[in-house]
Amino acid sequence: MKHVEALVVGSGAGGASTAATLAAAGVETLVLEEGPEVAPGALPQFSQAQMRHQYRNRGQLMALGLPPITYAEGRCVGGSTEINSGLYHRPSAALLAGWTRGWGIEGLTSEVVDPISAAIERNLCVSTFPGPLPPASAFLAAGAEALGWYSVEVPRWFRHDTGQRQSMSLTYLRYARQHGARVRSGARVQRIEVRDGRATAAVVEGADGGQVRIGFDTVFVCGGAVQSAALLLRSGVAANVGRTLSMHPTVKAVAFSEKIGNDPHDVPVTQVREFAPDMTIGGSATDGPLLALSLLPTAVGVREIPTYGAGAGIYYAAIRSSGRGRVRVLPRLRDPLVTFRVPTDDIARLQSAMGRLLMVLLAAGSDQVVASVHGGEPITRADQIPVEVARMSRRAADLMTVHVCSSVPMGEDREICAVDSFGASHEVAGLVVNDASIVNGAPGINPQGTVMALAIRNAEHFLTQRGVRPAPREFS
Repeated sequence: MKHVEALVVGSGAGGASTAATLAAAGVETLVLEEGPEVAPGALPQFSQAQMRHQYRNRGQLMALGLPPITYAEGRCVGGSTEINSGLYHRPSAALLAGWTRGWGIEGLTSEVVDPISAAIERNLCVSTFPGPLPPASAFLAAGAEALGWYSVEVPRWFRHDTGQRQSMSLTYLRYARQHGARVRSGARVQRIEVRDGRATAAVVEGADGGQVRIGFDTVFVCGGAVQSAALLLRSGVAANVGRTLSMHPTVKAVAFSEKIGNDPHDVPVTQVREFAPDMTIGGSATDGPLLALSLLPTAVGVREIPTYGAGAGIYYAAIRSSGRGRVRVLPRLRDPLVTFRVPTDDIARLQSAMGRLLMVLLAAGSDQVVASVHGGEPITRADQIPVEVARMSRRAADLMTVHVCSSVPMGEDREICAVDSFGASHEVAGLVVNDASIVNGAPGINPQGTVMALAIRNAEHFLTQRGVRPAPREFS
């Protein structure tokens, strides 16, 4: 059986930054990724080809409940960072303090996290547009300005000098490889073997269906909130795992106007934060198939989609939900069962979010707006908004999310937490969870910057506990 010092399961934001931190400090590191390796830029962003090759189940995943909530996961080297829009937020001091109080996390302060975030931002070239906003972004900003609402351009992982969006394969995974880390694609970890209370080996299925066992000193589970929880449960590590899944339920609307000038391979970067962090409004990708998914349940339908061109744009409103979901594994089923309960209060908040979304899109100058809700009709005036909002009942809502977290909560309270303040399992030695699973609750922002900051913090803690000095955080 092959043996490594550190085995990292998953190569997304959490896994890549963990691997880079470990490898740069001289730790023998092997990264296993279930999906394939696809060269950055080889597939058009948000295209059907990308969905087939880089999304899990071709982008068709669902948390069951009433209403159900669709979500997406990356399944490729680099994980979801290869397929998302790269919007970036730094975790606030208030957010970190709230988690510290609520979950008993030690040493999680802005004084600790901010220097890590600053290094991440430099490594990923986090920045805003050097010139005017693209039309689809300016459209939303104009609507916010007309209503007197606060909006902002969200910075992105983007090199404006080359026009290339950044991702883990271009940054932290590349850096990890430069320091000797190996990355193996097409390798699915079926389960982790535990002996005498310690994780010892991983049973790995290759792309050809064959199995191998890989031993390790420590395993870092970084497969994302759903897949990490499922792997732990398949491995018999179950205490407080998979029962506190959080997310940002999101409603959508389609706006029609020649002013939008939509780019099907990019997203608007303006975000309305007048009501943040409890509710935010932004823009989404508007490739043809995604437009069809938004219009399919409405009275408008999909027949006219080829005629819309750049004059249509999908925009969203997301809330911080108080609901909780679960991840379960079922006998003889390969994929986990994900469920989520949307509380009654959240239905009212989603209706309010939809009303504000329709308001800002009309104020921006839309010719018409269609709420993505079953039976939704086009509207052209603000006095029509209450009727459309009233359509969005629990049964008629069409919800989605791209932010799933908190399935393996972090903290010192063993009654509610699965891992300690630095991601180490309370139940099994030699096992660290270091991804969105340990982000304790929906943060109200894109969580990837938070995931990376926590992962680097935890990996550095792991090193210093063993007398190993971490390498400098900046590498670009």
